[in-house]
Amino acid sequence: MKFKNIYILIGLLLVSVVNGQEVMTISKARSMALEYNRTLKVADLKQMEAVSKQKEARTNYLPMIDGTGTLMYLPDMENIEIPGFFLPSADEDGNITGNSDAYFPGMALETEGLRLYQAQVAAAIPIYAGGQIRYGNKMADKGVEIARQNFQLKSDEVILNTDNIYWQMVALKENLKVADKYVEMLDSLQSQLQTMYEVGLTPKSEYLKVSVQKNEAKLNLIKVRNGYKLIQMNLCQQIGLPLNTELEISESLQDDPELLNVSNSLTMALENRNELKMLDGQVEIVELQKKSLAGSYLPQLGAQVSYGYMDLPTLSTSRTMTQVNAQLSIPLIHWREKKYKMDAVRYQKQQAQLQLDDTKELVQLEVQQYMLNLVEAYESIVLAKSAKEEAEESLEEVSLSYEAGLNSTTDLLNAQASWQKAQANLLVALAEYEIAKTSYYKGIGQLSQMKN
Repeated sequence: MKFKNIYILIGLLLVSVVNGQEVMTISKARSMALEYNRTLKVADLKQMEAVSKQKEARTNYLPMIDGTGTLMYLPDMENIEIPGFFLPSADEDGNITGNSDAYFPGMALETEGLRLYQAQVAAAIPIYAGGQIRYGNKMADKGVEIARQNFQLKSDEVILNTDNIYWQMVALKENLKVADKYVEMLDSLQSQLQTMYEVGLTPKSEYLKVSVQKNEAKLNLIKVRNGYKLIQMNLCQQIGLPLNTELEISESLQDDPELLNVSNSLTMALENRNELKMLDGQVEIVELQKKSLAGSYLPQLGAQVSYGYMDLPTLSTSRTMTQVNAQLSIPLIHWREKKYKMDAVRYQKQQAQLQLDDTKELVQLEVQQYMLNLVEAYESIVLAKSAKEEAEESLEEVSLSYEAGLNSTTDLLNAQASWQKAQANLLVALAEYEIAKTSYYKGIGQLSQMKN
């Protein structure tokens, strides 16, 4: 008995491994998609790059310390011989009048195989650079903001794509149940008509009508199953799972969703959309570039402190030296270079501002479309629910009338087909409303605050 239980446990584990089933929720799908998406990983790397550049800009406030070392050897150089000579004499006015009696005996400089050893450590710090360092840091800060906004923008796109696939999959899963039930209804009717045909109570044509309808229903069921498999593979690819993973969707479509309040949508979009924040940041960066450029034509003041060591072994003793330098650079004539550069930056700012203004108009138009789609999707649910109720009531009445002999087989088949279509249309409408909600929240820049 113990061995039997062990075999059962092993069998269950093997089935679980083979199926590779994964329970999936909308929040889990989003999280996995955000973690897996390669485009988002690139955006995250751009964030890291921007932060690194920000840290780099901060170092411009600090002294730059550099060390240098020099080793020189001249193997072909010989000793320098200076011959002796009489020193010249001069009068009171400094004019050379001839040679004096003073004699310079000459000397020899030991320069054969001359060697030089030199080392220096220098610290340089800018004292005044026309504000270029300050503006450079502000541009780096703005670059970090833009990188983060770009990451959030890409995240929103990933969530929107994931939601789109997920809710389509939920709708297809529910539609599979409807298609199965529809086939069961036709099976029951076919079995009933076959019995009636065999005892001669109904012609074969009635039986064949149901058979044709049943074959069409089975074909539709196959299409729905294939569609479900494809959308499941699509979701697996989106969230980074093997394509053959079986996903178990834990959520279902809400039968009675509430219409979102879309008031103040345009204002929220203009305040929260990351595209607009990024473009506004570009305008600010160009303005900072303009100020930095103007600062580069102001006087530049810097200082340097160095400590050095030098040794010429054959000529002099080694010695150390400390040196303090200050340098002032004043631009004088650059042949209107500053004007042309400032003009170029001004044109860049105008381009960035025009792009920002144009994008604002497009965003407002896009949000209007999202609002209309949301309302339209909600109204489609209302109409689809009404159609479903009517189709259910019609099917019930036609079924009773058919059993009483008051309706034909064709009437019953039409009522069943209408029921199946109404059920499927409602599922599609419910899924489209969920997708429309995600699109709307993305449109107003509030996708991170969306509640499922």
